[in-house]
Amino acid sequence: MFLVDLHIHTVLGGDSAIEPEEMVVHALAAGMDAVCVTEHHSYALSAPCVEISRKTGFPIFRGMEYRAAEGHLLVFGVPIGRGDMTPGLPMQKVIDWVQDKGGVAVPAHPYQGDMVGGSLGDRVMTLTNLFALEGINGSVSDDGNRRAIEAAWRLGIKAVGGSDAHGVLTVGRACTVFSAPIRNEEELVEALREDNYHPRLNGAMP
Repeated sequence: MFLVDLHIHTVLGGDSAIEPEEMVVHALAAGMDAVCVTEHHSYALSAPCVEISRKTGFPIFRGMEYRAAEGHLLVFGVPIGRGDMTPGLPMQKVIDWVQDKGGVAVPAHPYQGDMVGGSLGDRVMTLTNLFALEGINGSVSDDGNRRAIEAAWRLGIKAVGGSDAHGVLTVGRACTVFSAPIRNEEELVEALREDNYHPRLNGAMP
């Protein structure tokens, strides 16, 4: 098994209290084998994590979190920023664009009821061209996660897990369990396109 917290924010993105070096310490303490930093609207913001990963020997992958018209998307494998994809576009358009570019787009916390601007909700059932949905988010209620897992099952796709950490105590609260080690972002995208993974919350299956 290879445990990855796929959804973490740091001070590099301006809306988190987590220093990247602290993230590594807490991820290791939580039993993670790797993490993915997903700053809002910019892949470039997480660039310092490359050197931190090299120095610590701990795998830090980079993605980003995009705010679509209907909710949020985790984007893996495509280094995009605001100049490539302005915030607020229709989610389906962004999903198709990312995956045409060889990446993977995963709707994030679709049933997070307290999200500013509203969450995706049942509109997730209208989306196509998906490999996975964020089924377990460490910052979402049990009911919200349950509904997301059910939505993934109904769509016939896999579910991933991530903490959505903005503070160190949340790092590793949720993760994705892959069947084999992942060494870089290219392998992460390849793994997400396969079906040998599942989400985990607090070290246990939901």
